[in-house]
Formats: sequence, structure tokens, C-alpha cells
Amino acid sequence: MIEEILQKIESAGVIGIKKADLKKTCGKDCEEIIERLQKEEKVFIEKKGVAYFVWTADNYLLHLTENDPKFKLMLNMFAGISNSISRLKEQTHALRQEMEDLNRHGYTEESVDFETEFNKRLCESGTAVGWAPFSKIREKVCQTTNLSKEKFYTLATDLIEKHRERYEISSGGPEGVVVRGLVHGYVRNV
Repeated sequence: MIEEILQKIESAGVIGIKKADLKKTCGKDCEEIIERLQKEEKVFIEKKGVAYFVWTADNYLLHLTENDPKFKLMLNMFAGISNSISRLKEQTHALRQEMEDLNRHGYTEESVDFETEFNKRLCESGTAVGWAPFSKIREKVCQTTNLSKEKFYTLATDLIEKHRERYEISSGGPEGVVVRGLVHGYVRNV
């Protein structure tokens, strides 16, 4: 009986079926079944004029979309919010992916902080032509960041290799970065 009633309601489509017509074709027991289906939110009942109409959940949503301007407005607003959330999720995913790529390539927050500090100390320590000894930069950077000498030169080597277009190094000096077996003890911005 329940399936028969649901089938009749479904076949009425977006228009819905009058509750009185259902009672005529299915008998008095139909009232209890409709109330149970309504509690389970499988059907929805709405008064139109003097009659009560019954819809399945999907058909009721379509009915509201076609006939209720307030519902249509809210649905459009919800769709807009939903699209915004989807775009935000995509952007978040892209940003997370970018951060993972940067981390994979060793570009961490530590290297960003080191780069800033290194550039600051390079500008302070440079001569009139811009050359600065790595030893002088290391002393200043290690004082402010508590880096070891080894860690400084590891980060400095990485920085210079990543940004060859920004830095020029020169061989000589007591300490510096080692490139192709030579100690390069001087650096400047290009």
C-alpha cells in the first residue's frame, strides 16, 4: 500500500496530487500512511487554496523552484555561496599544493627568514663596489639568528644556487661557500 501511494504521488510530478484524490483512490488508511511518510520527509504537504496537495521530496523542491519567488531567491543565494565555497576550496588546495612544492624544494619559512636576514647583512657589509666577505655576513647573521657556522653556509649555498641571477660570488677569502671545489669568500648583489 505504501509503495502504491508513493508511486501515485511521484507520478503527479511537479504539480502534486490532491490529498482528497489520494483518499478516494486508496481509502481511509491512506491518511495514516501519508502522515508517516511526511514525518519521514519522503512526502511534503502544502495547502493551495482550499485543497491540500502532496509531493515527493524531489518534486516538491522543483515545485518550489518554479512557483515560490522567495525560495528561488534563497536557492540562487545558496548556489552562489556554494560556488564561492567551491572556488575557495580549489584555491586552498592550490595554495597547499604550492606550499608542498616549495617545501619539497627546500624553500621553507626558515630559508625565507634567512634570505631576508642575509640580504640585510649583505647590504650593511658591502664595500663601495658591493662586495662583502662571507665571514662578516656570517658573524652578523649568526648573532641575530643563533645559526651555527655550518648551518649558515648550508643555507647560504642553497640561497645562492637558487638565485644565481641575484648574487655574484668571488673566490678567495678564509671562509665562504664552496662551489666546484673552490672557496668563494665574497658575495655581492647583481
